[in-house]
Amino acid sequence: MIVLGWLVGIVDVAQFLPQTRHALRRWHDPQALRGLSVWTWSIATVQGAAWVVYGFANELWPIALPNLLITPACALILLARLRAGHRLRTEDLQRTGPG
Repeated sequence: MIVLGWLVGIVDVAQFLPQTRHALRRWHDPQALRGLSVWTWSIATVQGAAWVVYGFANELWPIALPNLLITPACALILLARLRAGHRLRTEDLQRTGPG
């Protein structure tokens, strides 16, 4: 059962790698990040942090350790999306004016 736990942990980390790579590659392109959901990545970040706490509290290393990688990845994607949203609003204001 422990092997299955580690296998699930590896797959769990792997599922976040493509989106993390996308966010990093397009960090300076707000249009490319526009489709990312702030709510989804906020929830994923909080969920990852909760799994870290739960895993360490119960000495469940296949839960705690993968989520030590997942949580910052989710937070990074969230940060990229928040920056993109801010930059898009700033560009819109510059284009249309404040009122």
